[in-house]
Amino acid sequence: MRKAWFVKWNDKAGKPRKLQGQMNNLHTLNERLKEGNRIIKEILLPGSTDEKRKDDLIGNLSDLLDYKKPTLEQSSYASFFSIVKLFSVWYRKARAADKTIAASDYIRHMHTLGLHKNTIRNRTIVLRFLCKELIEKGKQVHNPFDNIKLKKIKAQSKLPFYPNQIAELLPIIEVEDKQLKEAVNFCYYLFFRPKELRHLKIKHILFEAMKIIASDDVVKDDDNYLKTIPLPLQHLILKYKGLPPEYYIFSENGEPGHKILSRDNLSKRMTKILRKLNYSNRYTLYSWVHTGIKQAAMSGIPVKQLQLQKGHHDLQMFDEYLKDLGVNDCVQLANNFPALQ
Repeated sequence: MRKAWFVKWNDKAGKPRKLQGQMNNLHTLNERLKEGNRIIKEILLPGSTDEKRKDDLIGNLSDLLDYKKPTLEQSSYASFFSIVKLFSVWYRKARAADKTIAASDYIRHMHTLGLHKNTIRNRTIVLRFLCKELIEKGKQVHNPFDNIKLKKIKAQSKLPFYPNQIAELLPIIEVEDKQLKEAVNFCYYLFFRPKELRHLKIKHILFEAMKIIASDDVVKDDDNYLKTIPLPLQHLILKYKGLPPEYYIFSENGEPGHKILSRDNLSKRMTKILRKLNYSNRYTLYSWVHTGIKQAAMSGIPVKQLQLQKGHHDLQMFDEYLKDLGVNDCVQLANNFPALQ
């Protein structure tokens, strides 16, 4: 019942087609079967299916995504699919209530929901891009998302935790979610992004060298990152020794295993604890990465070593990253300057 439901058929030219209508918004077997039968009747109505599909923006967007899926990265396809699905749910419901409503009114709807302006901008760009392709393929007459100007707002970086916050959070995380505590350690010491953690496997750990080699199936960019495991983390790493190489370090049931966690699983668990303690939305699981970098820089660890651990290619770019965290290049000057006697 969790899977996406749709009616699939081949048109006269033998091309696969599919429609899902409202099936994925319904929750019982009978409701979904009833909607499926309604779609089948609609397909079998006299008239050209292709002509009917020209007026079906949602159906055409769905077909286009199916067509593009083999050429898209999995993360890109998932993002596109989510954006189209959210638009589809709103558009079908809005059209059922008012046949004259325009697809572009979705922009106003997103503002009404209070979504961040960058979220609205990103969704609009994707929908505009897909509609442009539909026009090029002769599936759409005009682009409803053209000529909509959306200003990008500079995103606020996530804040690092201060010592009193760390002292408050760590005991709570330890009690409520031991696996999440391990994820916090990986973010703090190894500077892994939360979405990268879920891809880490036992095979990525070089136990003898006490390093982790993060290949392009783990990290954001295409390079292989060789991360040094600091001494305070090594006791945790050693407990993974002897486990099957293909086990994910962060798997289901709170321990290493062969099932990968869902994309935002760890982040959502951290957010739940933070919001319960009334931390603002500028604090997330990624804040532990910023905390680790800032604490390490303030302790005097050379910036070049931190840059390599983080995986930034350019030292100048990493310097700007440190400034965003409230850390400059004069750590020793600030901490060790002799007092005027």
